[in-house]
Amino acid sequence: MARERITITIRNDLLQQVDRLVDGINVRSRSQAFEYLLSKVLLDYRLRKVIVLAGGKKKDTVLGKTPRFLVKINGKSLLEHVLDSIHEFNISNFMVYTDTFGNAIENEFAGKKLPYDVNFVSGEKPTGTVEPLLKAKSKLDDTFLVAYGDTITSINLNDMLAFHRKNKALATIALTTVSNPRNHGVVMMQGNKINEFIQKPKKDVHSYLVNVGYFLFEPEIFKHIGRNVKSLEQDLFPKLAKKGLLYGYAFQGKYINVHSKADLERARVML
Repeated sequence: MARERITITIRNDLLQQVDRLVDGINVRSRSQAFEYLLSKVLLDYRLRKVIVLAGGKKKDTVLGKTPRFLVKINGKSLLEHVLDSIHEFNISNFMVYTDTFGNAIENEFAGKKLPYDVNFVSGEKPTGTVEPLLKAKSKLDDTFLVAYGDTITSINLNDMLAFHRKNKALATIALTTVSNPRNHGVVMMQGNKINEFIQKPKKDVHSYLVNVGYFLFEPEIFKHIGRNVKSLEQDLFPKLAKKGLLYGYAFQGKYINVHSKADLERARVML
């Protein structure tokens, strides 16, 4: 791997601690000691577990006659754009959950040369947004990201992860503001915590902060998923909010959720 020479200024006491790592066997130089320390710290602030949800009932996941995860935007499928945007944060391994259009999605990625690995988690039929996590549970043994495969954002995932860890959160939802929150999961905040989560409110609410479909969880989240918890938005998030266990990470920037032809045209302009 290519390396670059740099010059830094460091306190003498810290430099002495760095030098103690140089044993001539495992760490042979001061440069190697710095590299070891940096890689260890940066690894702690890097996501390694990601599952992208690309499932759902046929009537809810088609755009025209095409599964919306596979509609083309500048020559790439929407799902590939989602994976590309997450990959920008040095994430190289993805799990992608599919059900209704599983074969079509897998065929789209078969043999494609990508700078990351994609492994598919298959469901027989759509049963909600919690079931995909349960199917992948054995592999979600560290802080993990859940992202919807029809949504592209400009979220800084490193910053969101730092926020999540600073708050020692069990669950963190990415939030943004929209002019019409009725078709989203709307949140009420108290500080950094979400104290109420309302999925697609039927009446006016005094908030324009909404869920964008990117979530960070700790593996302990599974302790809060009982038999009756089928949906993240309908079941799990309201439950966590009432217990004071749900945090909200607000960001400003690009947010494209492709559910209609108008959304698709907007995405083609913005990407």
